[in-house]
Amino acid sequence: MCSFETKYYPPESFVHCFCTTLILKGHPDKVAMTTREPLVGLFTKNLEKPSDLLCCAFGLRSSEIDIYFSLLGGTRTVEDLEKTIDRDRSTVQRILQKLDRKGLIEREKKKIERGGYFYVYRAISTEAVKRQILEQLEHWYTETKRLLLSNWPEPPP
Repeated sequence: MCSFETKYYPPESFVHCFCTTLILKGHPDKVAMTTREPLVGLFTKNLEKPSDLLCCAFGLRSSEIDIYFSLLGGTRTVEDLEKTIDRDRSTVQRILQKLDRKGLIEREKKKIERGGYFYVYRAISTEAVKRQILEQLEHWYTETKRLLLSNWPEPPP
């Protein structure tokens, strides 16, 4: 399983993400497969931190998790986030776009008095994220139950 070092939040030194990368057994330096499927591996490992759920439910990487948790502390600009996670502007913008597509953050346009504008970003509430994860679980449960109760094909003789 993969471990991502986090620098900012949560205070634990590692985020254990077992949903993004599978490592070849006996060969920890070789990646067998990378997946972005939500909930893959959910029942094979213990979930210990909110970052574990974010990793699984939304397919987030460590830098994306760092930015989400940083935004929980209040609104931030791209420049603020660059300093927080020590990444360049284009990387931070790509991460923000991904978090926005997944519905984890909100963007607000601010006007500059002399003309122009900039954006500030904030995380959606943790309660809203919990609801999204519970909806995903409910959908997964319903679909899994439907498949298991349907005609399961037998392998050919």
